[in-house]
Amino acid sequence: MRLTLAGFLLIFALLGVGATALFRHAPDNPVPDEHPIIAQLFNKPEAYAGRSVVVYGLVVESFLDAGFMLQDVSQRPLKIVGGNSIKASVGDQVIVTGIFHAGPEGPYISARSLIATQVLAGGGCC
Repeated sequence: MRLTLAGFLLIFALLGVGATALFRHAPDNPVPDEHPIIAQLFNKPEAYAGRSVVVYGLVVESFLDAGFMLQDVSQRPLKIVGGNSIKASVGDQVIVTGIFHAGPEGPYISARSLIATQVLAGGGCC
């Protein structure tokens, strides 16, 4: 059975709607509801301040105090701070979940969790 482009797009859209519903934030649900790119955090920090966010990027600088700078496609490094369990090395690709802070010391995320990941280029067709 061959799947037409329209059929594929319909399935993809339905999966997207289902996935979006999983990440909606309810008062008793700690699942983050915001998935901005770093540029969005810098452009409208007041809109994200105090909110739970998930960001993905490449670690471009690592600090001894368990913090690091994360950069995504927007090419704007963002400081990530956390405890001893939130450590990353330069070159790591990670997904960070945490609370976004926008204060006079600059924007940063206080991380609650860190997931190592890897984006693979390519793909292909049949």
